[in-house]
Amino acid sequence: MRSRSRSTSPIGIDFDYNEFRAIQYDRGLQPIAIATIPRTGSRKLMPKSDEIEKLASILAQRGFTGSQVAIAVPKRSSSFHLLTLPPQGSGAPIAKLALIEAQRSGSHKTKDLQIGFWTLPTSEGASKKASPYYTVAAETEPLNEVADCFEDVGLIPISIEPIETALTRSASFHNEFTEKSIHAIVEFGWDCSTVVITLGSTPVYTRRVEFGAARFRRQLIDDHAMPVHAINPLLNPTQVDAALSNDSSFEERRVHRIVASILTPMLTEIADQLDTALTYVSQQHRFAPFGVVFRTGYFSTLEQTAHSIAQRTGMPTLDLEVPVLDDPTTRATTPFESRLSPRLTIAAGLALGAYQHSTNRSLQGAAS
Repeated sequence: MRSRSRSTSPIGIDFDYNEFRAIQYDRGLQPIAIATIPRTGSRKLMPKSDEIEKLASILAQRGFTGSQVAIAVPKRSSSFHLLTLPPQGSGAPIAKLALIEAQRSGSHKTKDLQIGFWTLPTSEGASKKASPYYTVAAETEPLNEVADCFEDVGLIPISIEPIETALTRSASFHNEFTEKSIHAIVEFGWDCSTVVITLGSTPVYTRRVEFGAARFRRQLIDDHAMPVHAINPLLNPTQVDAALSNDSSFEERRVHRIVASILTPMLTEIADQLDTALTYVSQQHRFAPFGVVFRTGYFSTLEQTAHSIAQRTGMPTLDLEVPVLDDPTTRATTPFESRLSPRLTIAAGLALGAYQHSTNRSLQGAAS
C-alpha cells in the first residue's frame, strides 16, 4: 500500500465476525474511501495474519492509502467499570487503582489487563476528595494478538480505542448533538449490541445487549429454512423497508412479515435495556436534559427500529451516519455509500480520533 499522505487520516478499521469496515478521511475531513469487506471462513473474532493480508490488498484496490490504522477494542475482550477514585492531580496512582478494581471485578479470566479511563462530570458541591471515573479494561493478550496480525502485513496500529469514545465522536458531529444533554447511542452489532449513554461528549455508561444480526440470521435459517443467499440482502437495511412498498410482490410482503416477527422481540429487549440505562444515568445527573437517541449499525434505519425505541423511551431518535463535514449538498453521495454509512460509524470515529491526535488538530464537536 502506498505511503500515507499527511493530507489523509489513518484508516479506521472496525470488525466483527461478519465483516471488516474501513473508512479514511482527507485533510478537509471528508470521507475519501469506504468499504465493508465480508469475512469468509472465519469462526473466530480475532483475524489471523492471512486474513489481514487479504484485507490490506483489498483496501489498496479500493483507494485507501498509507500504513497507519486505528482499530477498536474488541467487544468481547473489554469491560467497563464506574469507579470512585482520588481526583486527578491528587498524586494518587489512578491507573494502578483502576487496574486493581477491574481485576477484582471478576469480569475477565485473566488479571493481565490494559486500562483506559476518564473522569465523569460531577455536580456542583460534589466531594473534592474523590472523583467518579469511567474505566475500560481490556485483556492484554487479544489486544496484542490483533495488533501483531496487522503489523505482520505492514499495517501499523497507531491507536486501539474503546468503541464508546469512537461512537461518541461520530455522534458529536450531528446537528442534534448538544453539550450537557443526556444522549444515547444504540449500536446494533453482529453478535451483540451496545448502548452507550453520554453526558454531552463524555460517555458515562455502557450496556451490552445479547442481541445482534447473527441471531436474526440464525432464526431465518433454523425456523424458516431460508437460504443464505436470500438472507444476505436482508442485512442491507434499505432492502428490508423496500418490502413495504405497494409494488412489492406477495413473496416480498411475506418475507417482511417474517423479518418483523423476528425483530419485534429483539427490538423490545434492546429498547427495555436502553430505557433502564437512561433511567440510571438520569438519576445520577438529575439536572441534565434528555437529548437524542442515535441509531447505528445493522437494522438501525428501519422504521420498526425507530418506532420501538421512540415508543419505549419517549425520546426523539435519529439515524447516525458517518460524519461528513462539508455542506452535504455540495458532495454527491452514492447509493453504495449511503447503504454502508450506518455500519461505519465506529470506524469513522476511530479514523477521526487518530487523525486528531496525529496532527494535533482540533475537530469541532468531536469527542476527545
